[in-house]
Amino acid sequence: MNQIIKLDQKYNLIDKIKTKIIYIQKYPKLSEMKTKLSKINSLEEMYIKELETLKKTTILLEDDLKNKENELKKINKDLYSGLIKDIKLLDNIKNKEINLEESKEIVERDLINNMDEMENLNTKIQKCKIKSVELKQIIENLNQKIIKKTDEYTKKIHVNLNQIEELKSEINNDDLIKYDNIKNKHKNALVKVENNICGGCNVELFMNKISKLDNNEIIECENCGRLMYK
Repeated sequence: MNQIIKLDQKYNLIDKIKTKIIYIQKYPKLSEMKTKLSKINSLEEMYIKELETLKKTTILLEDDLKNKENELKKINKDLYSGLIKDIKLLDNIKNKEINLEESKEIVERDLINNMDEMENLNTKIQKCKIKSVELKQIIENLNQKIIKKTDEYTKKIHVNLNQIEELKSEINNDDLIKYDNIKNKHKNALVKVENNICGGCNVELFMNKISKLDNNEIIECENCGRLMYK
């Protein structure tokens, strides 16, 4: 009957190994890194879109500034050519020049702000790229470790399965059928008795059962049907 105990231990060991495989394949650290990478990539995309918008705005501002500068050149030519004698017309042209200068200063300030913001965005994008590379490397390393560990656990399962087959060949066929039938009903087909209580259903055993257990026999629980040992 000791072989039944060893067989059950092998099955339990395989279940534990499978649980470990499931855990490492859903490794929290890996999920955390993937979430961080996704956020960094989204942030980078947002900065790139903002940068593209600023580039377009900058082109428009540069065109506007160029037009204003050309217009100011024309006004200056009219003002200082000496050809215009009408004082009122000269005053109007002068006022137009002042307004253009003020407008030009606003455009220049906007351009400077745009340039500063573009530089700031380029720095943020670069940082995102660096962080993205770091996270991808971490994820790759974790994936490699997970694959390696999964392979190790899978090999252990195969080794234990082979040992199970060897143990089965040493067990009486009737006992093996009984064990397999119980295992189909209960995950823990074989349980230990402590303080005269079944480890599967927590029901106290009758004395005749206890005496058999004292003789190192494996018996069935009358309540849950599991195999018991002491």
